[in-house]
Amino acid sequence: SSGINAEYGVKGGAVETLQCGTCITLQDKGIDRETFESINNCCLVFDGRLVIDTNCRTNDPLIYGAGPLTKYKRALYCDDHVHEVYSSGEVAERLAHIILPLFDPSFPTPAPIETYEIPKLVKPKTVFAILPGGYHYLHVARPQPLVDLETAMLDPNYGRELITGDKDSGYFRLHLNQYHSVETVTCLAKSAFDVSNICQLYGLHQQFMNSLEERFDSGLISDFFAYFKEPWSLLLYHDRFSELRSEIMELLCQPNQPGEESLSEKVCQMVDEDLTVEEKTKTALLQEYSTSLAKTAVENRLFSYLSYNKYHLPHYAGQNMA
Repeated sequence: SSGINAEYGVKGGAVETLQCGTCITLQDKGIDRETFESINNCCLVFDGRLVIDTNCRTNDPLIYGAGPLTKYKRALYCDDHVHEVYSSGEVAERLAHIILPLFDPSFPTPAPIETYEIPKLVKPKTVFAILPGGYHYLHVARPQPLVDLETAMLDPNYGRELITGDKDSGYFRLHLNQYHSVETVTCLAKSAFDVSNICQLYGLHQQFMNSLEERFDSGLISDFFAYFKEPWSLLLYHDRFSELRSEIMELLCQPNQPGEESLSEKVCQMVDEDLTVEEKTKTALLQEYSTSLAKTAVENRLFSYLSYNKYHLPHYAGQNMA
């Protein structure tokens, strides 16, 4: 016997105790009576959850709230945008930026948000657990209201799924959206895997992952766990890689000559008109890029990044070797 005692209510209000080896509860998350009474006794507005504004303030200006216990006030018409669907770390970080200036005047005050402007939270929601049977489970997804998979796949802009393995050999699923970027990562394996590294795959375009789609469709990838441990992938997990991508994007947004459209603007315009770009148009864009100032700037920035981080990324060729 494991000594676990589970108490549950039965008809008539009685409580019974059941001795068990494993207890799994599947009831919906809610607010218990003690929490509700505490909120109500403080004269705070409660509408199924604690009501807050876009700056995490309740109707009492000295009381702040954040997390799955809260919801935005109805005047914002955003019932789906509850903190529960967002990254708890990002929610906590935003609340800290709001509260810290109250205690430390030297701390920079965040830019004010309009009363009816919902804060933009973009970090993925991550769930990790060790399940019965010793299975390690990881799910990384775009923050959004929960939708069952079958319904989501009916959307014409859903994208595609790339899957390797199964629950015995190690299940690894990547969902690429219509822009060929990773929108969901799901892993299930009996052996432990590097959670922090796999989480870094979220939001990356498939080209960053060594032409992932082309290699997968050609049958060159049989195990994503092994694939993302290969030496080429070290760059994806580097803590400054996101900064490098942002800097390269800024370089691509700069035109060759004042008054001209940048390459980034041209691509965005094409995608807005038609998500499927013809091959001749791609060829023309590549030709324009090869003769642009952006190409030289991007290459110089990349080589500078590799040179500065050569002790962490020794597998990549530098400027003198390329």
